[in-house]
Amino acid sequence: MFVCPAIALMLLGYRVATGYAILNLVPFYIILHDIDLTQYTNINQQLPDASWYITGVVFLFFNICVPLAVARTIVAAKRLNKATLNSNEYLKSKNELYRTFFAESVIPKIIVDDSGIITDANPSAVDLLGLPNKLNGKDIEFLSIIPKLKTCDIDKQEQVIPFKNTFQRVVHQQVTGSNFCIYEFHDCTAEESIKDNLAAMEEENKRLRYRNPQTMLPNRDWFEMQCDRLIARHQKGFYVVVAQSTSNDYVSIKFGNQNSQTITKSAFKRLRNRVNGPLLCAHIGPGKIAFILGSRNENDLYSTLPKIKQILDEDYNLLGSKSAQSFLFGIAHYPSNGNASNIIVGHAIEALKLANTNDVFSLYNETNSQSFLEKHEISMLLDEALQQGELDVHYQPKVTDTGNCIGLEALARWHSPILGNVSPAIFIPIAEEYRMISRLTDLVVQKVCSQINNWSKQGLNCVPVAINISLIDFSQSDFMSKLVKHLADFNINPKQIELELTETSLEANQAHSLMLMKTLQTWGFTISVDDFGVGYSNIARLADYPINKLKLDRSLISQVTTSARQQSLVRAIHNMCEELDIKCVSEGVETAEQVKIMAEMGCKEYQGFYFSKPIPAEQFYAHVSQKGLIFQHQKNVHIV
Repeated sequence: MFVCPAIALMLLGYRVATGYAILNLVPFYIILHDIDLTQYTNINQQLPDASWYITGVVFLFFNICVPLAVARTIVAAKRLNKATLNSNEYLKSKNELYRTFFAESVIPKIIVDDSGIITDANPSAVDLLGLPNKLNGKDIEFLSIIPKLKTCDIDKQEQVIPFKNTFQRVVHQQVTGSNFCIYEFHDCTAEESIKDNLAAMEEENKRLRYRNPQTMLPNRDWFEMQCDRLIARHQKGFYVVVAQSTSNDYVSIKFGNQNSQTITKSAFKRLRNRVNGPLLCAHIGPGKIAFILGSRNENDLYSTLPKIKQILDEDYNLLGSKSAQSFLFGIAHYPSNGNASNIIVGHAIEALKLANTNDVFSLYNETNSQSFLEKHEISMLLDEALQQGELDVHYQPKVTDTGNCIGLEALARWHSPILGNVSPAIFIPIAEEYRMISRLTDLVVQKVCSQINNWSKQGLNCVPVAINISLIDFSQSDFMSKLVKHLADFNINPKQIELELTETSLEANQAHSLMLMKTLQTWGFTISVDDFGVGYSNIARLADYPINKLKLDRSLISQVTTSARQQSLVRAIHNMCEELDIKCVSEGVETAEQVKIMAEMGCKEYQGFYFSKPIPAEQFYAHVSQKGLIFQHQKNVHIV
């Protein structure tokens, strides 16, 4: 009777065993008190055949219950052992992970509980944070070490903080199902240094964006931005004025771009400090200063601008000497000439290009703008023609008074497929203004050398050919090397080339000019000065240079037959040239009387339509083949 609870305990667990024990109390109570239950049943005896019953119970206990209990115990033991092994393996793997990712990690890591106490730290974190090697029993608050850190901030999983002269990127993660946070520290000092440098560079770029890099004055971007703000705030009309010195290019070439900026900066200061009218002054281009005048009408404008010009035209101190300047002004009106700042400024610059000494203050209008656009379109076509080598070279003979050809002058001619024949008086100034003159000179030199080579192959004993050299050409450092290269390509002797310079070419940089001219003469080139008599010519000044020839401008020659004073002037020039051993060339002769008078003065060389206009190379060769090198005046020749 008492075996069942024990068996139930082993097989079915303590709950079933407890139930059996409670049930067994009932028969135990009946036996102790010898209660007779037969009166409630039809059984005559309470336990008939007791021996069989006891024997059966014992048999069941030893043959079934005990083996089952043992079997259950064995199975439970095996399961427990397996669970223990699995648990040990799991703990071992966890320990490996702990060692790999925490204890032995080179990345400093710490574990912080929800109260902000550091509970664990790997060696790297101990070294970085200066923690004690053993944290057991030591309550170290994390924020006391790094007060600038926000602990467990959900919005900031990464934070960059300065720490001990370094920058640390702190990455934290909440451990799932616990009240702990793991913090990792990554040294990002180099990254932060790069960021700081980039930020500084960006700020510098923003600053420089609105400053001219050479003068550090406000530039065009700044000026247009301020104009837009002025338009947005006041919606009133105003004038944008762009001023530039007439000698800006000359000063840049002669003194260098850096020194020429001195004038620009000085002019800017004068506008800002000495004039009440202008607003928003800026340096918007090479030598160009823009400012705003809030004049109500043109009368106010033209009463203010002369005062500004007077201030700007005062002498400047350049390299220790006084430099006189004369400023021109381009003007555009808002909103009459445009409704945006960039348009207004552009129109003022266009108007400036049309200003001259006779019209100092040039107000923008569409007619002038159209002329400017046409010139710009011509410049683009000229640029394309130079790239394709489409320009031709005509040759004008230089002769004696009897018509004997002793030389030629190479002159560029342009027949555009779109524009037709374009006059040199149009495209050469455009080439100079748009900085294409050097390319034009290179093309002419190349074609002349090629033509001389062809004439030599055809058996023509070619006379020297003169080539015009501009101020820009003569000022270039590689001028000599390019010239010699073209001659070498076609096997041309330098004695066959004459270089015609202008006075401004010599004066732009006197030391450079003198040295270059001596070098050219050493090579065998003939040096002549072209257009003498234009502007403020001074033969005494030219005496400082090794000049072979002096070409008198047609303006001098044209008046020798009508003006005794002009004739005396030309005779004096001839006499001085003879003393200096410089040959005089009479340019632009058109009448026999001019030739006669110049011959009486001693002139040996002439050039002009009286003898021949510029002709193509083929026509010159045909003439020489038929008549030799004699170019006599022919009546009724149509001159173009």
